[in-house]
Amino acid sequence: MDLLMIEKRHTMQDLADEGAKLSLERTRLAKERTFAAWLRTALSSIAVGLAVVKLLPSIEPRWLLRFMGIIFVGAGSLIVIFAFQSYQITLRQLEQKGYKGLPTIYIYVLTTLFAIGALLGVVLILLD
Repeated sequence: MDLLMIEKRHTMQDLADEGAKLSLERTRLAKERTFAAWLRTALSSIAVGLAVVKLLPSIEPRWLLRFMGIIFVGAGSLIVIFAFQSYQITLRQLEQKGYKGLPTIYIYVLTTLFAIGALLGVVLILLD
């Protein structure tokens, strides 16, 4: 009887450990989805900034359109930075609990590409 209780307790502990690992994985996946949503928001903001300048060329004063475009592109850039920082904070918290996820090089590359795109957006606006 004692052997059965020990085996049952061991199995329950294994299930609890597996559940904890899966919860960390769900947290990481949720954070990646949130990061992707923030990137979509940033991309939309950058697109609006460019659209204001490029699709409304006849509206005066022209400097106001450029200013609005730069504000939207700048907001998109800030959104990318904040999303990256938020993702990094959550990833560090998960690593402190022993979770080793995917390499973060993908997030670095994506964030860098968005930053370059936003910079090019500002250049396009200023050259208009």
